[in-house]
Amino acid sequence: MKLFDRRSLWLRLTSVSIIFMLLALAAGGYLLSRSFRQTVEQNFDDQLNALMTNLISISSVDDQGVISLTRSMLDPRFEQAYSGWYWQISSVDELPFRSRSLWDYDLAPQLSLTLPAGRVMNMAGPEGQAIRILEQDIALPGAAQLYRYSVAVDRSELQTQIRQFDRTVFWSLGLLGAGLASLLTLQVIYGLRPLGRVRSALADVRSGKVSRLPDNFPSEVQPLATELNALLAHNHEVMERARIQVGNLAHALKTPLAIIGNEAQIGDGPELKTVQQQADIMRRQIDHYLKRARMAARVQVIGNATRIMPCIMDLKRAMSVIYKSRKLTFDVKILSDEDSLVFSGEKQDLEEMIGNLLENAAKWATQKVVVSARREQEQCFIIIEDDGPGIDADVVDAVFARGERFDDTVPGTGLGLGIVRDLVRLYGGDIALNKAESGGLQAVLTLPASY
Repeated sequence: MKLFDRRSLWLRLTSVSIIFMLLALAAGGYLLSRSFRQTVEQNFDDQLNALMTNLISISSVDDQGVISLTRSMLDPRFEQAYSGWYWQISSVDELPFRSRSLWDYDLAPQLSLTLPAGRVMNMAGPEGQAIRILEQDIALPGAAQLYRYSVAVDRSELQTQIRQFDRTVFWSLGLLGAGLASLLTLQVIYGLRPLGRVRSALADVRSGKVSRLPDNFPSEVQPLATELNALLAHNHEVMERARIQVGNLAHALKTPLAIIGNEAQIGDGPELKTVQQQADIMRRQIDHYLKRARMAARVQVIGNATRIMPCIMDLKRAMSVIYKSRKLTFDVKILSDEDSLVFSGEKQDLEEMIGNLLENAAKWATQKVVVSARREQEQCFIIIEDDGPGIDADVVDAVFARGERFDDTVPGTGLGLGIVRDLVRLYGGDIALNKAESGGLQAVLTLPASY
């Protein structure tokens, strides 16, 4: 199965689902990150407001108009230089009053702007720190002017929390996405398994193990199996009708030809002899084409399988009886596991092919005919050798011609090898004639294998 074929159901189902799942996870991760950022920033700003309230509550102005703090800020980081925690109180007419943590750094507020409600913003602080600052104008009791209160905190802690949360969300959603994608892939594979069972069942039908598909598929796939079984049954019926029609045609033609031949034998004229010769030719041609039609009808039937060795042994016994007077020896060699030697076709056709080759080998053999069989992957090879005179390579095509006989002194019709070649090609196989080691003819029959 090609998983990455654009026409693949597996690819269509998984790709669409995984894409939408990734989009949903990405959107969910973005919303989580944004919500967390807003929450953390709000808490950060609340902390700044609390610090501002504390700073204002401990501020006072004396009789000379000098501002001071009644006590120190609670967090000791305001006392550490450049600690990231800062406060500053500014006015137009006085020098800034600031925390020790600022040392000599001025937050440089824009006093020209009036900020009665306060504002929060991000800016650069001392030592290049990124700080978040809250500014607000406050009118203290006894003061003749407004004071700009500024409270700032280093934003690095805030950014660290946000980055840690984003990293946690990324890996968590990534692992969740990988798990869901794996689960989805397994689900699709499991869901498509019945289609694989249909394919295996069709392969069993084609190889001859069974004649129809089983009826235990899921309800979504069973209609397909039912239709395929109906198609197989229809195919079998069509082939049976073809066989009957071929038989009827054979009987319908042979009888008139026999009458014509018999009538032609009564007279002595040259015309009648020509009629008889042509009738014989027509009879041989009809035999050939009717036989080929019957073979084609059988080949088209799906689900046939024939064990090769029993067929060879039956033919060996028959040939031994037929050629007993010539004292020919028929040897059989099994070069593969006997159970693996199974032909994907009908027994009658296998007997026709091997029988014709054995008969041809026996006609020309001097003492011995050797038959060997082996299997290689999806093909079976049947080799038949004789110790006769053999043939030259330039006459191989001639021996396969219909009605052509290599030697008129040997009895036969000249149709055997031609029928074998036609039949083996109908099955998608091949036949080759070579020179045997004994000097005779070697016929190699290649046939489709079954299980």
